[in-house]
Amino acid sequence: MSRSKNMFISMIISGAVLQISCMTTPVTVTSSTTPLQSRKITEDHGRVQGSHKAWSVFGLWMIGRPDIDLAIKDALSKKGGDALVNVTCYERTAWFFFVSMHQVFVEGDAVSLEKEPAGETKERKDGTIRRKR
Repeated sequence: MSRSKNMFISMIISGAVLQISCMTTPVTVTSSTTPLQSRKITEDHGRVQGSHKAWSVFGLWMIGRPDIDLAIKDALSKKGGDALVNVTCYERTAWFFFVSMHQVFVEGDAVSLEKEPAGETKERKDGTIRRKR
């Protein structure tokens, strides 16, 4: 090939590398996705990861939104369980020329919780419900 063709191909490849990139940012860290007060963990299913993604055009028009709740449901569906503990959440954004992908990841340990015993409930004056044990 001629020198000008090599230079043109090098410029195209360099431009593509500059336009295609990725960025990861932490979102949150929490101990659990469900309140664990007075509930016991009965089974640990192990570490799981779930994700949900959305696309945008020119960084302006997003098609859908990355949803953390759907990422949690995705993670729990992989090994089962009622909740995630030791949860880490982060977002990754990748650009491909004129479109970008925004993806939320949730990682944690899937656990099963002890079911609450069925008991009588009593409604209080303020409208809240109290379970008798």
